[in-house]
Amino acid sequence: MFSIRNLIPKTLLARFMLIIVVPSLIGQMLAVFLFYDRHWYNVSYYTSNIIANEIKWLLDNYHNVQTTDTNQHINEYLNLSYQFYQGIKLPKIRPKLNEELEIFKNILNLKLKKPVIVTLDHEKKIIVSIAFNNGLLKITFPTKLLLNPTTYIFVLWLIFLTILLLSVSLIFSRNQIKSILELATAADAFGREQRLDYKPSGAYEIRQAGLAFLKMKDRIDKQIANRTQMLAMISHDLRTPLTRMKLQLELMPSSEATIELQQDINTMTQMIATYLDFARGEGGENFQIIEVADWVVNFIQTKYPGRDITFDIKPQKHKVQIKPFAFARAISNLIDNAIKYSTKIKISISETKTSTLIEVEDNGIGIHGQEKELVFKPFYRSDHARSLEYSSNVGLGLAITKEIITGHYGTITLEDSKLLNGLLVRISLPIIKEIKDKTNEA
Repeated sequence: MFSIRNLIPKTLLARFMLIIVVPSLIGQMLAVFLFYDRHWYNVSYYTSNIIANEIKWLLDNYHNVQTTDTNQHINEYLNLSYQFYQGIKLPKIRPKLNEELEIFKNILNLKLKKPVIVTLDHEKKIIVSIAFNNGLLKITFPTKLLLNPTTYIFVLWLIFLTILLLSVSLIFSRNQIKSILELATAADAFGREQRLDYKPSGAYEIRQAGLAFLKMKDRIDKQIANRTQMLAMISHDLRTPLTRMKLQLELMPSSEATIELQQDINTMTQMIATYLDFARGEGGENFQIIEVADWVVNFIQTKYPGRDITFDIKPQKHKVQIKPFAFARAISNLIDNAIKYSTKIKISISETKTSTLIEVEDNGIGIHGQEKELVFKPFYRSDHARSLEYSSNVGLGLAITKEIITGHYGTITLEDSKLLNGLLVRISLPIIKEIKDKTNEA
C-alpha cells in the first residue's frame, strides 16, 4: 500500500538536504516567476510601446523624413533604419517569435492597424516589414533596443547561487551528521564490549548527548563490576563451606546417604558457577572471523566423539564473527540438552543472503508451543516438557545461550522438528557484511 512515508528519505543527511533543497527551489522558482515572467514582461511591454510609437510616427510622416525615394538607399530616423521597396508585397509567411517579439508585434498591430511581419535576421537585428503605399517598407533596429541579451544571466546566477548554497549546506550537514555517527559507533562498540575511544564533538546538543552516553557507560560499568564482584564474593563464601563438607564426606564411610549428599554438593557447586557465569556475561573476549561450518563440525567432533550426531552442511560463501569461548558454551548447552533428552541429533548449517543459519534438531520430547518463548527467561523451568537446561536445572541454560547469541547480533528460536519429531533450535548469525552495514546505519 502506498504511503507518503515511503517518499521520505531514510538517512538524516538526505532529510537535511530535503529540508534545505525544497525551500530553496521554491524560493528560486518564485523569484524567477516574479522577476523574469512578470517584471520582464512589463519591461518588454513598455519598451515595445516606445519603439512602436516611433514606427507609427515614421509612417505618419514618411514623406517628411525620407531622404530619397529610390530602393537603393537606406534612410535613418532616430534609432531606426528604413528602406522602401516599390511594388513588393508583404510575405505571407509568419515566422515564430519569442515572447518579447510577440509582445512587440501585437502592440504594432494595435497601433498601426496594418499587416506587420517581425523577424530577427542573422546579424541580430530586428526587421519590421509593413505593407505601405503599394510597396513594402522595411524598418530595422538593433535588438538591444528591445531584447536584453543578459536576461538569462539572472537565471544562471540563481542556479549558481543555489548550487553554492546547497554545497555549503551539504558540507555543514555532513560534519554535523559525522559526530552523530561517531556517537552511534561508540554506542555500538560499547554494546559489543569492544575498546571504546570516543570524544564528544559537533554541535552543542550532540556533545551533550555524547557526554550523557559516556556518563551512562561509566554507571553501567560500575554496576556490572559491583554485581560481578558481589557474586564472586558470594561464590567464594559459599564454596568454602562446600569444600569443607566435601573433605568431611571423603573421611566418612561410604553409604547411600553420603553418596546423595555428595551429589547435592556437586549440584550446588554447579549452580554457583552458573549464577556467576550468567551475571558475569562474556566481557573481555574479542570477536574472531571464522568459517562457521568448519568451526562447528570441528568443535562437535572434538567434544562429542562417538555420539549419534549427523551433519547437513550447505556450501558457505560468507564468514561470521564470533567470540569462540562464548559461542562454544552456547553450542555445548544445546548439544548437552539434546543428548540428555534424545537419542538422535542432527545439525544443519546453511546461509541466506544476509545470515548464516545453524539448526540443531533431535528426536526428544520437545517443548510445548506456549513455552517456547518462556524458556528463554532466566530461572524459568518448564513443568510440562523438558526444560532444556543444564547446570542442575536452575533455569539459566537457555537464558545464557540467548544472551550469547544476542551479543553476536544474532537470533535464536525454538520450533518443532519435522524431520526428527523433537525440538529444533535455529540460530541465525549475520554475515560480516551485514554486521558492518548495521554499524553504518547506526
